[in-house]
Amino acid sequence: MLAGRVLGWLGFGGALTVAASCALVPLALGRAGGQPLLAGLPLLLVGLVLAGAARVAGATVFRQITAGLLVPLLAVAVLRPVAELRAGFLLLAVGLVAATLAGAVRLLPQRHRTGPRVGALLVAGGAAQVVVLATGAVAALAVDRSLPAWQGAAAGPDLAWGWQLPLVVLLTTGAGLLLLPRAARPVTVLLAVVVTAAALPAVTVTPWPATLAVDLVVGAALLPVAVLRGRRAPTVLVGAAGATVLLGHGLLVASAAPAGMLVALGVVLVAGLVVALPGRPASAVAGRVAGVALTVALLTVPAGAAVASRAAGAPAWWQSRAGFVAAVLLLVPLLALRRRRPDLDGYAGTALALALAAVVAPTVVPGGEPLALYAALAVVALVPADRRTAPVTPGRVVGAVLAGLALVAAAPVTLAALAAPYGGPVRPWSGAPTGDGPTGAPVVGAALLVLAGTAALVVHRHTGDRSGAAVAALPFGAAALPVLLLGADAPWPVVPAAVLLVGVAALLTATLTGPAPSAAPGGAVPHGTEQGQAAPHGTAPGAPGAAAAAPAHRRGRALLVPVTTPIGLLWTAAGLVGLLATRAGTLAGLALLVVAAAVVGAVGRRAGVRLLGYLTAVAAATGFALTAPLAAGLPTRTAGFPVLGVAVAVLLGAPALARRGSFTVRALEAAAQAVAVLALLLTVGAIRYAAVICVLWGAAAALRVLYPGRSAGRRWAFGAVAGGSELLGAWLLLISGEVVLLEAYTLPAAGLTLLAGLLALRARPGLTSWLALGPGLAAGLLPSLVSVLVAADPQPWRRLLLGGAALGVVLVGAVRRWQAPVVLGGGALVLLAVHELVRGWDLLPRWIYLAVGGLALITLAATYERRRRDVARLRAAVGRMG
Repeated sequence: MLAGRVLGWLGFGGALTVAASCALVPLALGRAGGQPLLAGLPLLLVGLVLAGAARVAGATVFRQITAGLLVPLLAVAVLRPVAELRAGFLLLAVGLVAATLAGAVRLLPQRHRTGPRVGALLVAGGAAQVVVLATGAVAALAVDRSLPAWQGAAAGPDLAWGWQLPLVVLLTTGAGLLLLPRAARPVTVLLAVVVTAAALPAVTVTPWPATLAVDLVVGAALLPVAVLRGRRAPTVLVGAAGATVLLGHGLLVASAAPAGMLVALGVVLVAGLVVALPGRPASAVAGRVAGVALTVALLTVPAGAAVASRAAGAPAWWQSRAGFVAAVLLLVPLLALRRRRPDLDGYAGTALALALAAVVAPTVVPGGEPLALYAALAVVALVPADRRTAPVTPGRVVGAVLAGLALVAAAPVTLAALAAPYGGPVRPWSGAPTGDGPTGAPVVGAALLVLAGTAALVVHRHTGDRSGAAVAALPFGAAALPVLLLGADAPWPVVPAAVLLVGVAALLTATLTGPAPSAAPGGAVPHGTEQGQAAPHGTAPGAPGAAAAAPAHRRGRALLVPVTTPIGLLWTAAGLVGLLATRAGTLAGLALLVVAAAVVGAVGRRAGVRLLGYLTAVAAATGFALTAPLAAGLPTRTAGFPVLGVAVAVLLGAPALARRGSFTVRALEAAAQAVAVLALLLTVGAIRYAAVICVLWGAAAALRVLYPGRSAGRRWAFGAVAGGSELLGAWLLLISGEVVLLEAYTLPAAGLTLLAGLLALRARPGLTSWLALGPGLAAGLLPSLVSVLVAADPQPWRRLLLGGAALGVVLVGAVRRWQAPVVLGGGALVLLAVHELVRGWDLLPRWIYLAVGGLALITLAATYERRRRDVARLRAAVGRMG
C-alpha cells in the first residue's frame, strides 16, 4: 500500500513537471490556442492541479505553499496578455494586479491567508522593484541634464509611460499597506511619499525648476514630520533618509543655475534648523538625526556665500574668501548653541570643522589663494570651538591637518628666507647680494604670525601657563621674522643679521633661563637655587608628587630648552652663513658669536652648558682671528700669529676658571693646544714663521709651569710641551738656515731629555737610570756613532769628540753609580776602538799586531785567575748600579 502511494506520487510529480514545461511554451510565445488571452492559462492550470493535489494530500504546509504559488501564477496569467496586446499599459497593469491581489488576499479567512499573503507580497515586491528602478532612472536623467554645473538644463523628456509611474507607486503602496503588519505601515507610507515625489516629474515634460520644487517641498516637509513626529527609530531613520535623498537630489538638480542652488541651500538650511532647534528630541535616534541635520544646515551657509558670490559675477578668489568668511561666522551660532543647547554643541563644532576644511581644500591646488594663510586662519577659528570634552574630535583632527598643511605650505618660503633670502645661496665674500626674495613672503609671514598666536592661545587655554604659551609661539615667531622682513624688501644684511640675533637670543634664553640642575641625592642644593626654597604645599621636597605640583610657569620653563635650543642652533648657523657675503659681515657675525658664547660660559646654569659655551667661544675667537688677517688681504702664514694669540690667551686664562671644575680647565687647555696646532699648520711652507710660532708657544707653556697650586703631573706635562715646542722651533730655525751638522739637531734634544731625566731622578728615587737617562744618552751618542761608523769621510774631530764624550759619560756614570751611562758610554767606546783598529789596520806593519796580540795572550794567561775575578767584580759592580 505504501509502495503504491509512493509510486503514485512519483508518477504525479513527473507528469506535473512535464505539464509545467509544456505550459511555459505558450507563456513564452504569448498565445495559447491562437489566443493571447490564454497565454498564461496552461501554467495557471498546472498551479491549480498542484493545489488540488495538496488538498488531497491533506498537509497544511503543502496547502499553504501551493496556495501562495497560485498568486504569482495568477499575476503572470493576467499580465502576459497585457504585455502582448497593450504593452504601453503594462506598468499600470502591474500596479493594478498587485493591488487587486493584495485586496483579494485580505478578504480570505485568516486560516487560509498565510500562503496567499506571501505570494501577494512577492508580487507587490516585484512591482515595487520595477517602480524604484524606473523612478531612479528618471531622477538620474534629471541630474544628468543639470551637469555640468551652472550651464542650465533642458526640460525632462516626454515619456509615454511616465504618467503611470506615480499611479503605480500609489497602487503598490496600497498593496503593501494591505499585506504588511501594522508596525511597518509608517515606514511604507514614508517610502511611498519619497518615491512618488521622485516619480512626479515623469508625468509630463517637466523643466528643472519644477523638479527642484517638488524635491525641496516634499523633502523639507518630510524631514520635520519624520523626526519630530516619529516615535519609533525605523520611522525616524527611514523618513530622514528619504528626506535626505530628495533634498540631495534637489541640490544636484539645482546646480543648473546659481539661483536654483541658492534656493536649494536656503531650503536645506531652514529644514535643518526647523528639525534641530524646536526643543529636546523625542528619542535618542531623533536627537542624533536632528544633530546631523543641524550640521548639514550650517554647512549650507559657506556654500551659499560662495554661490551667491558667483551669482553676483565675483571672481574665483572672492568666492573663496566669501565662503571662508561665512565658514568662520559659524562660530556665532556655535557659541550661542553652547549656552542654550549644549547637546548640539558637538554637531555645530563638526559643521564648523567640515566647513573650514571644505573652504581650504581648493587652495591646495597651486595658483589659487594662499594655502598657508587660509589654513592658519582656519586653525584660529577652530580654537574657540574646542571644549576639551574628548581627546579626539572632528575639530581637533581637522585643526591638526590644517596646521600641518599651513606648515607645509609655508616651509619653502621659510627655508628660502633662512638659506637663500636674496635669490640664491650665499658665496663667501662675493659682495652684498642684490637678488629678490621668494614670492609670497608677506602672506606666508602673516600665516606664521597667525600660527604663533594660535599656538599660544591653545597652550594657554589648556594649561593657563603664560610662559608655556610664549614657548609654543616662539618657533612660529622666529620663522615669521625673516619672512616678513623679506616681504618688506629689507636689504642685505638686515635679514641674516636678524636671523643671527634671533638664534643667539634663543641660545642665550635656553642657557640662562633653562631649568637648573636637580639636587643631588645627598641633598646638595644646585647652583642658583636658594637653600631655603620651599616645596609646594602638601608635597615633600624630592617626593614623586613634587614635579606634578610644580607651578604652571615651571612646567612651561621645562619646555623652554627643547624648543629654543634647535631654533637657536639653526637660526644662528643660517644667520652666520648669510653674513659670509662680505668680510665685514663675517667679522661682525663671529664677534657676536664670541660674545654670546662667552656669556653662556660665564653665567650658564649647567656645568655642561658652560663648558660648551667656553669651547664655542674659543672656536669663534679662533675663526675671528683667522678671518681678520685674510679679510685684510694678508697671507695665510700671518694668520697664525693672531690664532696663536687666542691659544695663548686660553691657555693662560684657563686656571682662572678652576672654580668651575678641573674638567673645564683641562678641556680649555686641550682646546688651546688644538688652536696652537692650527696656528702651526697655517705657517706650513714658511719655516721661520713656524719656528716663531713654536718658540712663542713654548714660552707660553713654560709660563703655565710657573703657576702656583698645580700638581706635579700637570707641571711635567706643560714642561714637556714647552721643551718640545722650543726644540721644534730650534730645529725649524736650523732647517731654515740650512745647517747640516748632525749634532746641531741631536744634542739639543738629548740635552733636553737628559735634563728631564735628571729632574725625574731627583723627584722619584726609585726610578732607574735606564728610564731616566737612557733616552737622552741614546739621542746624544747613537746618531753621531752611526755617522762615524757608516760615513765614508774620516770625520776626525767627530770621532775625537764622540770618544771624549763617551769617556766622560762612563766616568760620570761610575761616580754616580748609574748603570745606563756606564753601559751606553762603554759600548760607544768599544765600538769606536774597533772602528779605529779597523781604520789603522793598513797603517802599521803586520808584525806589530802579531806582537801585541801575543803579549796580550801571554799576559792574560799569566794572570787568568785574577782577570776572571776582576771581570766578576766588574759585572757585580755594574749590576748593583741603578
